[in-house]
Amino acid sequence: MNKLLLGCGLLLCSFTVAPDGPWFSGKIVYKNSFATLTGQDITDKIAPVMGSQNLYYINGENYKSYTEKKQLLELYTAKTNEMQYFINGQKSVIDAAANAPAAVVKPLTEKATIAGYACQSLQIDADGNTTVYYYSPKLRVNPELYSKHLAGNWYAFLKASKGALPLKFTMTDRKQGFVMNCEATSIEAMALPLSEFTPEAPAR
Repeated sequence: MNKLLLGCGLLLCSFTVAPDGPWFSGKIVYKNSFATLTGQDITDKIAPVMGSQNLYYINGENYKSYTEKKQLLELYTAKTNEMQYFINGQKSVIDAAANAPAAVVKPLTEKATIAGYACQSLQIDADGNTTVYYYSPKLRVNPELYSKHLAGNWYAFLKASKGALPLKFTMTDRKQGFVMNCEATSIEAMALPLSEFTPEAPAR
């Protein structure tokens, strides 16, 4: 009888979903380009402010990004659930729990290979804007660590992608009148302690 119970237990275990993870911690370098809604390239105008590249670091529940000149652009820490922005030396703080416009998530069938990773895609429509994301299931964070990060529909995206990070996205901002295309060019796994996620910490 004991052997029968043990056998049944092993059979059930074989159908149990494996624990989530391993989770990604490291650096992703993105290349940015910008265009008007009619397709005119305006990268030279916007890149000096938002960067022609973004150096993005994430360790699970915290992230930050820099321009190619290693100037801090954005910092998020889960402990405070605040997003800090740094533009032209001016700092602004946003509560990431602030209600975001309702998002409509739509899975897409289009696939792509980005920085060597096979990616799936989905689309999010919110507040008149449309963003198409490409993501790889091999590069994931725990989405529930961002359950209070409503700003920018970040949790909505992570929930839909099961924690997979975007390796490319195209955002059509109809209010501001531009399209932003952001695509990963390199990915490097690395340990990032909490001390890395302060305004004073330099980019690696």
